[in-house]
Amino acid sequence: KTDAGLYTCDIGTDVAKSKVSVQEKPTEVAKQLENKTSPAGQDISLSCELSKADVNIRWYKDGKAIRKSQKYDLQQEGTRATLIIRDSTVKDS
Repeated sequence: KTDAGLYTCDIGTDVAKSKVSVQEKPTEVAKQLENKTSPAGQDISLSCELSKADVNIRWYKDGKAIRKSQKYDLQQEGTRATLIIRDSTVKDS
């Protein structure tokens, strides 16, 4: 994106101009979530890799948004997004 701008070719007697715009690639999931099986009472960690760092992401369970709480820890470091489900129960399936 920093390459966007007005470029010119000046030969002294004439000038050619070009306006360059650079569109960012959309963020993609580079590494999908993996299915997990865990005994009740264990913490479960789900991670995915994104194509860009520091992207605003949201986690959902059965279509409902998950928010950081005592039950859920949401972490994001660089291109890795992680959801930790604390003290898992059968209801977390």
